Order: sequence, then structure tokens, then C-alpha cells
Amino acid sequence: MLVAGSLLLVLVEQRATRNEQPATMPHRKIILMSIFTALAVAVGQDPIPNVELVSATIFLSGVMLGARYGLAVGAIATFLFSFFNAYGPASPPLLIAQIFSMMLTGFSGGLIRNFFDPRVPPAWLLGLIGLTLTFVYDLLTTLSSIVVLKTGWPGFGAALATGSLFFLVHQISNTLIFALLLPTLIRRLRQLTILQSFSPIGKTISPPELQPSVRFTAERKP
Repeated sequence: MLVAGSLLLVLVEQRATRNEQPATMPHRKIILMSIFTALAVAVGQDPIPNVELVSATIFLSGVMLGARYGLAVGAIATFLFSFFNAYGPASPPLLIAQIFSMMLTGFSGGLIRNFFDPRVPPAWLLGLIGLTLTFVYDLLTTLSSIVVLKTGWPGFGAALATGSLFFLVHQISNTLIFALLLPTLIRRLRQLTILQSFSPIGKTISPPELQPSVRFTAERKP
């Protein structure tokens, strides 16, 4: 699903390239934010318990569009998925914890972009970020159970103990997704002109194999 969303961005890029009058920057921002938001909601139905692509999608939106746009995608996508969930809306404390965690995820993607653009962050760093963000998400959503169930700290400890296996699967899977999948997606998506306009350095980025080598030769005097 995440790869399919990337292909959708390619189609938008091709359409914008064919148009004589490309969309203005505000319209382009809305289009790209909508695509990432819809993609994050679509991948929310994870077939394997605690193995999800929502975090990676929202983080990727921050890397591609910037911190404030990643923050917005995280807030909107999480609200839409959790409030209009087929199993019923999340309780207000849980919804707040989820939205805050995903806003942090999108914002973190923007921060990483500012440090590494146009380079691709190393896989080990992306994996560590995925592990940290997932830990924060699991911690905050579990803390919300204290408010919802009114069990106090003993109930919080019991929730950690009973859900430890699920937390472990969630954190390991997101670590692998961030480390193995995101580097390739970031590298490919940065080659799209429609996304290069969001680059903080404002330059067109070519893949390494297409970048000409620079050679300096001494000028010969007549």
C-alpha cells in the first residue's frame, strides 16, 4: 500500500509535467498533503496485529514536505482513522495520545529532512527513530488507559505486563520498516520534481548515478 501511494505521487508528477501551467505552490501543497493523509488512513487497516505502516507514512510525509506539513498530516490522518474507525471512535484520552504521537512522528520526519536533505539518512538512524517513536506511541496510549479505566498506576503496570509481547512486536516491526523500506522510498521520491520544490535548499536533486563528475583542468595559456 505504501508503494502504491508512491506510485500515485509519480502519476501526479507526470500530470504536472505535461501541463503547460503547473499548479501553484499552495495548490500543490494541498494535493500532496491530501495524498499522504489518504495513504496514512488507507494503510491503517493492518492485517497483522501491531505491524503497521501508518507511522512510516506520516514520517515520510514530514521528510518529503517539511515539519509543519508532516505534523498536519499526522494530526488529520490519525483523527480520521481513529474517530471514524469501523470498530467505533477512540475514547478522548486515547485519541489525544494517538494524535499527539503521530504529530510528533510527522514533525520528526521534517527535522530529519532539515539535517540530511538532500542526503538520505542512514538506515541505522531511521531504524532508531522508528523504535523511539513507536516506544513513545505505545507509552502514551497505555498511559491513557489510566484515565479511561481509572485503574491508577497499578493498572498501568498490569497493562504493560500483559501487552509486553504486542509492544515488542510493534517496536521491532517499525524499526525494520523504518530501516529497510524508508531509505529506498526517500531516495526515489526525491527524484520527483513536484517534491523537489519543497526542498529546503531549493535545488533540483539528481540521483547519484546521474550527477556529472566535476573535473578541474589547468587552463593553458597561449
